Amino acid sequence: MKREKQGINLFSAINRHRTPLRSLFICCLLFACATSTATNPKERKAQLTLLSSRQVDINEPSGLAIDPSGTLWAVGNNPEFVYRLRDEGRVVDTLAYVGDDLEGIVFDPSDSTLWIVEEKRREVVHLNLDGNVLQRRKIELDGKSNNGLEGICIDSVGDLYILNEQKPGLFIELNTNFSIKEEHRLDFAADYSGLAYDPLRESFWVLSHQNSELFLWNGSEGVLSSHSIPATKAEGVTINSASTRLYIIDETDQMLYIYALSIASN
Repeated sequence: MKREKQGINLFSAINRHRTPLRSLFICCLLFACATSTATNPKERKAQLTLLSSRQVDINEPSGLAIDPSGTLWAVGNNPEFVYRLRDEGRVVDTLAYVGDDLEGIVFDPSDSTLWIVEEKRREVVHLNLDGNVLQRRKIELDGKSNNGLEGICIDSVGDLYILNEQKPGLFIELNTNFSIKEEHRLDFAADYSGLAYDPLRESFWVLSHQNSELFLWNGSEGVLSSHSIPATKAEGVTINSASTRLYIIDETDQMLYIYALSIASN
C-alpha cells in the first residue's frame, strides 16, 4: 500500500511539472524555428556581375530608385528634376517637382509614392508620381550644407533611412515624425554618396564615389563586403525587390551600370 501511494505521489509530481516542462519545450522549439529562418550568413556573401552599361539622357544624375514593376526613377542636377526611366536608361517622363539640390530618391511600395532628399536644405520630401509635394520635413543635422544628405532608402517594414555624405558620414534611421531614431557614424570610406536596402541580406548597399567602391553594410556587423566599380562618380544605387539586379548611376559620365546580384560561392 505504501509503494502504491509512492507511485501515486510520483505521478502527481510529474503532472505538476508537465505544464512548465511543456512550456519550456515550446519555447525551445520556437527559438529553433526563428533561428532557422534568420538570414543565412552565406546569403550575405554577394557576387556582382556587370551585365551592361548604358548612357542616360540626364544631366548630373545623382540618385536612383526602382519600383516593383522594374521602372527606374532618378534625380538630376542642373536642372533639378525627377525622372522616370525605362530599365535601359531612356527617360520617359519628367515630373513636375523642381528641386534645389537633389541627391537621393526611393520608391515607396506601400502607397506608390517617392521620397527624395534635398542636400543643402537638409530636407526629406514626399512626392506623388506626378511630382506634387505631399509633405516635406527638415532633418536637424550639423555640418556644411554641401556635405549633407546624399541617399535615402526604405526597408521591408517601411522604415526610412538617410545618408549624410561626410564630415561626418552618417547612417540615420528616422522615426515616423522624422526625428532621428538611431545614428551610426561611418568610417569605412572617404565619402558616402548612395544608399539602398537589400531585403535578402537584411543589409544596406552604400556607395562611395571617392573610393569608387560599393559596400554591403549593416549597423550590427559593419562592412560585410566591398566591391570595386568602374563609375567615375557613382551617385546612386538601387536594387530590385528580388535582390537579383543592382543598378548604379554615374553623375560625371551619365552612365547606368546594371549588375546581376547573386550569392557568392565562397
